[in-house]
Amino acid sequence: MLGLISGLKDFVPLGKKLGETRTEGLVAKLHYRFTTLLLLLSCTLVTALEWIANGKSITCIQEGPDDSWNIPPNVINTYCYIMSTFTLPKQLAAGLGEAVAAPGVGAYNPRRDDVSFKAYYQWVPFVLMLQACLFYAPHLLHKAWESGKVSNIISGLNSYMMERADRRTKQKVLAGYLVDNLNTHNIWAFKLAIAEAIYLLNALGNIYLMDVFLGGEFSTYGLQVASMMQEDPENRVDPMSTVFPRVTKCTFKKFGPSGSLQTHDSLCVLPVNIINEKIYVFLWFWLLVLTVVTMVGLLHHCLVLAIPSIRSMMLRSRSAHQPASKQALDQVEGRLWVGDWRLLHLLATNMEPKVFGELLEELAEQLCEGAPPSEEANTRRLLTQM
Repeated sequence: MLGLISGLKDFVPLGKKLGETRTEGLVAKLHYRFTTLLLLLSCTLVTALEWIANGKSITCIQEGPDDSWNIPPNVINTYCYIMSTFTLPKQLAAGLGEAVAAPGVGAYNPRRDDVSFKAYYQWVPFVLMLQACLFYAPHLLHKAWESGKVSNIISGLNSYMMERADRRTKQKVLAGYLVDNLNTHNIWAFKLAIAEAIYLLNALGNIYLMDVFLGGEFSTYGLQVASMMQEDPENRVDPMSTVFPRVTKCTFKKFGPSGSLQTHDSLCVLPVNIINEKIYVFLWFWLLVLTVVTMVGLLHHCLVLAIPSIRSMMLRSRSAHQPASKQALDQVEGRLWVGDWRLLHLLATNMEPKVFGELLEELAEQLCEGAPPSEEANTRRLLTQM
C-alpha cells in the first residue's frame, strides 16, 4: 500500500522543476496539486480493504451459528452490498445495549418504521476519482489557453546563472517581441482570467456534488461533527453514524419450499465507513477553506485588472524597486494595455528582480525609439524649417 501511495506523486508533482516557468499562483496549486493529490489519496484509502476490513467491503450475520444459516455467508454479503443496506432514523438516539444494537439498528416494523437506505458506499471511490479529475481539469484548461506563451518568449532569462552579454542579447530580443506585439495580448489575458474564475466555480460545484451524493447531508456535516463534541455523550446523535453508519440492517427475501415468500433479517458491518467518515470531515473543512482562499485570490486578480496603480505597484515590487526600473516603468505604463501588464507580470514572476529590471529598461528604450514624435517636437521642427 505504501508503494501505491508513493506512486501518486508521479501523477501530481509537488515541486517545481529547475528552469520551469510558472504561470499560475498559489491558489491554483492548492486546487490542481494539493486537492487532487488529497482526493487520489482518499480514493486509495477507501479501496485498500485489506488494511481496514481483511479484504471484505461488508460482513453480514444472521441468527444462529453460521453453519446453520439459511443463506450462505457469501450470498448474503454480496446481496446486501449490491442491493444496499438501511438504518432506522428513530433509533439513532436510542441507548446502546437497551433498545438498539448500534445507532440506527434496532427493532424494525416494515409497515410503520421509516428507513434510510445507504448505497453510496459503493460509489465513494468512483466519486472521489471523478472529483480528482474535476480539480485537475481547470489546470489543463489554463495550460491550453496559456499555450506556452511565457516559456516560449522568456528566452532562458528565468535561469539564475547567465553571462551578462548573453543576458543583454536575450533581453533585447524579448523587448523587441513585446514592442512588436504591443496591445495584442488582451484576449489571451482574458482567457487566463476565465480559467482563474473556473477554479472557484469548480470548488463550489464539487461541494454541491458531494451534498447531492450524500443525500443533502454534506452541507452541514462538518458543523454537526464540530458541535457534537460539546454535547452530552449519552444523549447526542453522532452525525458520522448517521451519514456513514458502521452497522446497518439488511433484509433478504426468497421463496421457501412451498413457494411462500420468506424474509431473513441480517445485521451488516461496513468497516469502510470508518475511513469514509474521517475523509469527508476533512474534505468539508478543506473545501470550505479552499473556497474562501479562492474567493480572496479572485478578488485580488479583479482589483489588479481594474486598477492600473496596483498593476504598476506589483511590477515595481517585482523589480525590487530599482530606481532605473521605476523610471523605465513610468515611461512605458501609459502605452500598456491589460494583456501587456499580465504578460509582464508573468515574466517578472519567472525572473530575478535585477534581470526583470533590466528588461524594463530595454523595453522603455525600444518603445521610446519607436514612439511617434510628440507635439512639442513637431512644433520645434516646423519652426526650424521656417
